[in-house]
Amino acid sequence: MKTTERLNQINAPLVIYEVMSEAFRPYGRLLPHFNTTELIKYAKETTSVPDQGNHYVPSVAELEDFGVIHRIQDEVYGQLPIQAGFCAGQNTGLTGLEYHQGSEVVIAATDCIHLVGRVQDIEDNSYDSANVQVFFQPKNTVVEIYSTTLHYAPCKVDSEGYLTIVILPAGTNMPLGAGEGSRGNLLLTKKNKFLMVHSTQMEKIAAGVHPGLNGKLLNISPI
Repeated sequence: MKTTERLNQINAPLVIYEVMSEAFRPYGRLLPHFNTTELIKYAKETTSVPDQGNHYVPSVAELEDFGVIHRIQDEVYGQLPIQAGFCAGQNTGLTGLEYHQGSEVVIAATDCIHLVGRVQDIEDNSYDSANVQVFFQPKNTVVEIYSTTLHYAPCKVDSEGYLTIVILPAGTNMPLGAGEGSRGNLLLTKKNKFLMVHSTQMEKIAAGVHPGLNGKLLNISPI
């Protein structure tokens, strides 16, 4: 039985698609021609998946030196400055959604799941979780997530957690300058990070994140 079939069986009535499917086209595209074997090997040797929660490092110089990163920079970002880092953890659900100005490239060192939506469906800085779709990304694949796609930390597929390499325009997720604030955009929490969370996320709300994610919180049961 395929992984997606097992996931759908466990998580019914939720439907989990593959990033290779036609359903993913509005949100991103598969980039099958990049050889990431050595990059993923390095990631697994140098990064551990935390036992709980998520761990994100926006920029790792050693990652950014790999030739395949430079090729992605040329092809996807038109040679604009980029950063490459790690995102790893044990996430199983939807607690918030974000977007960036510029695509996010995700290289899966392990299987992972993306919960995504469309920026166009944000109304008055709010979004209904009923519009979220779920996609499975197999290990050793590369996807580009478009700037018009709402997303957040991936979810794990099994008990081992997930490990991904994340590429973004340089400076994304860095702290805003002193006294800058959101400059009128309620969703701007860090540089090039437009984020909303569910009303249950009291700690993030207390830190200034807008509680704009409405509706039911989705949870993915791993294999």
